[in-house]
Amino acid sequence: MFDPVTQMSFALFVGMAAIFSGLATLLVTERRAVQMRHRFQRAAGQKAHRLERTTSGLRQLASRLRAGIVKAGDRTSVILGGEAQETRDELISAGFAGRDALLIYAFLKTILPVATLVIGISVVFSTVPFGFGPILPLSTTVGLALALSKAIDFFVDAKRKSRLDRIRIAFPDMLELLVITSEAGLGPQPALHRVADELHSAHPELARETLQLVSEMQMTNDRRSAYSRLNTRVPLPEIAVFTQTLEQSDTYGTPFSRAMRTLIADQRADRLLRVEEKAARLPVIMTIPLIFCIMPAVFVVLVGPAVLSVFDNIIAGG
Repeated sequence: MFDPVTQMSFALFVGMAAIFSGLATLLVTERRAVQMRHRFQRAAGQKAHRLERTTSGLRQLASRLRAGIVKAGDRTSVILGGEAQETRDELISAGFAGRDALLIYAFLKTILPVATLVIGISVVFSTVPFGFGPILPLSTTVGLALALSKAIDFFVDAKRKSRLDRIRIAFPDMLELLVITSEAGLGPQPALHRVADELHSAHPELARETLQLVSEMQMTNDRRSAYSRLNTRVPLPEIAVFTQTLEQSDTYGTPFSRAMRTLIADQRADRLLRVEEKAARLPVIMTIPLIFCIMPAVFVVLVGPAVLSVFDNIIAGG
């Protein structure tokens, strides 16, 4: 009979072998499906898609690795369930608007922690004697897997917050330029296109979103859907008010320049209100440094001479 450590190591080895065998079978099946699809395309007179021969080996390896991650993410994205659309919207608002963003997110969210857990458990049981010794390493492995899973969410949230903050800062500049261009005689779409070109060097995120809005308006001729997609990509109250103003201008025939001037007046009032709110929070924020940094120094200055005088009297009396 084998000892428990050997049995556990053998079970882990069999599990890893089964996983790699499944992956190999999946790759072979996918390769056969691609070959069959290419044959059908050639039979229909279409030209099959081929990689350029001049592509370097490192680039091919990166492309295959990305394709494998996408395929694995496609098979694991089912765990998102009804939250898939919400997750996709969050990724888009964070700047990850690629076609495979959700699949890569699902892969990193599931496969990476599971792989870390499996590798960590196999290493622990192969190096630490069986008993109470593996408890702490196993707890560390589980904590590391959970931390990796949550780190992905923290990274996406940080990217989303940073991007939205940059767009919020650039939005007043866009409104100022829209007022200038609209009063110069340009319509909504030409004005947005010109302002996006002007903002591209200083505020690239907002410029790209504005250009995409103009492109969708020109191609689909459905402005309401274009406004809705902009609100999804940039979920900010300022953008929501901006698209609502544009929609009202299209519906009721309000002059574009007057609508932009009204909107920029409201935005200036909101900016002033936010500055006043930050100024009102300063006394509360200054309480902690006042207590821990300033008050000890004031206490030493005020009470120190009296304490020194008491010590001198005690020493002189002794």
